[in-house]
Amino acid sequence: MPLNIPTLHRIEELKKASSEVKVFNFHSEEIAKQSEPGQFVMVWDPGIDEIPISIADASPDGEIEVAIADVGDCTHNLHQKHEGDLIGLRGPYGRGFSIDGERICMVAGGYGAAPLKFAAKRAKELDKGVMVLEGARSSAELLYVKEFERIGCEVRIATEDGSEGYKGLITDLLEEMRASGEKFEQVLTCGPELMMRRVCEITRSERIPTQVSVERIVKCGCGACGSCDLGGYRVCKDGPVFNVEELERTEFGNWKREKSGKRISIKPDASALLSIPPSQFTPEYEPLLKTEVCGVNFPNPIANGAGFGVSGKLLYRYAVAGAGAVVTKSVGRYEREGYPNPSFFEISPHSYVNAMGLPNPGIRNYVLEIEDAKHADVPLILSIFGKNVEECREVAEVAVKYPIDMLEFNASCPHTDFVAVENNPKLLSGIIKEIRSIVHPVPIAVKISPNVGDPAGLAMTAEKAGADAITAINTVIARPIDHTLNIPLLGNPTGYGGKSGKDLTVGGKDIIFALYKELKIPVIAVGGIFSAKDVIEYARNGACLFQVGSALVSEGFEIFSCINKDLKAYLVANGYKNIGELMGEAHRR
Repeated sequence: MPLNIPTLHRIEELKKASSEVKVFNFHSEEIAKQSEPGQFVMVWDPGIDEIPISIADASPDGEIEVAIADVGDCTHNLHQKHEGDLIGLRGPYGRGFSIDGERICMVAGGYGAAPLKFAAKRAKELDKGVMVLEGARSSAELLYVKEFERIGCEVRIATEDGSEGYKGLITDLLEEMRASGEKFEQVLTCGPELMMRRVCEITRSERIPTQVSVERIVKCGCGACGSCDLGGYRVCKDGPVFNVEELERTEFGNWKREKSGKRISIKPDASALLSIPPSQFTPEYEPLLKTEVCGVNFPNPIANGAGFGVSGKLLYRYAVAGAGAVVTKSVGRYEREGYPNPSFFEISPHSYVNAMGLPNPGIRNYVLEIEDAKHADVPLILSIFGKNVEECREVAEVAVKYPIDMLEFNASCPHTDFVAVENNPKLLSGIIKEIRSIVHPVPIAVKISPNVGDPAGLAMTAEKAGADAITAINTVIARPIDHTLNIPLLGNPTGYGGKSGKDLTVGGKDIIFALYKELKIPVIAVGGIFSAKDVIEYARNGACLFQVGSALVSEGFEIFSCINKDLKAYLVANGYKNIGELMGEAHRR
């Protein structure tokens, strides 16, 4: 298991490696013994930010090496550190390189040489032949050249200004070498995305197996938030290393995302923001599991929780994996980047804390994600938020134009200023009434938390204002502290976040029981659902739909099909005609 919480480590050694890069060495047996070439660690500069950095080396005696380029606010601040200073690390994360073939070519651009250094060391340990092609703008920016040579690699250099080696692009050098008859059984590459795309074009024409290390915005590091989405893949978990075939129907080389999730072009071409549509998917309607809620038909009652992915293609993957509905990221009127990292980490087994800060591209920029998600023919629930009636009106006026099946109003994010909505029943009522007047007949669910003194009373307020369903529960407020520095671990300026996962299971079930007892409208359960047993208990307490969140981190996409399979087996074994017969059973004893 990786080290999943930011943990302070002392900088053992620090040295300048190029005009832009410094090399940091730490001692961490826990991280080093699990590290593989191509994986990364999350590096926390306390009080500033946390960023993903590739592992440049990991030794059996616990030494960890990372190369950090001075390219942003956090990295610039890290460059001001000294030996002996404390830096937070967690990891290792992601999928690394696999070393295949007897002769391997590694193509590095700039500081993309760092993960390839670790890969080259591993390849030489396996007695492979390794050719390293390294490119940079000038000789001052070359990284790890002598280290590659010491490992025993052949090294060829290309600089754009001709200050060392071949004058031109590293991809031009690769083409010339291939044309001269150089043979490779595998190519590994890391560097600027357009460079890597060109490498893939060259190797594809030669049918050379190729692996690519891709860079994206990473916030959670463990596959939860979807900020690092690439065509439905989570770069932090499904990558960062991909086989070239996996990238063929993604936006690789065309566009990427900002911290908000908004699409931005890598090339000067607006049309590049479009994604390649996934194939149309039609779910199976299982008689035992199909459910009707608020006039919407669900093939099964299991969905993802809001917040687990901004990307329409990621939501599509949930549906293909067995989700009976998909719920979007909470989307507001304006584009928001969210808080600095750390913004999501594990605090105890299967329990997490997050302070994402509601990052989202804004409702007007979200249509492309909805279009991608709708290729899966399951109900689409759009989660929205706003801090006053005017904001919510504007969001609803755009949302109602989209092909959605239900709205979920997030009234209860515990670590932002939007939590004021949940704590102001008059404001909440006004927002619900305004949204209802705009989106009718689309049903509205209102998501509440346990952080108010009387969740049932709040739910009844929402019901009276026109809510069609209640979603419960949102995360529990938390403020984890690093006791060495006596500062909050989360990047939220206040230090507050929301706890999710196993720690919410018991409390969530109790609240669902209380809500069902008081309400006439349906109740949607979320909070600590990891198994069919959890669903059965939530259903008996009164829930009719069930949203899975934290379990996606620990159990993966298979959680949807596993729950559905086990639910069907339980219903058959106990003589139920459908899952609806379970709903509220605990109240009929």
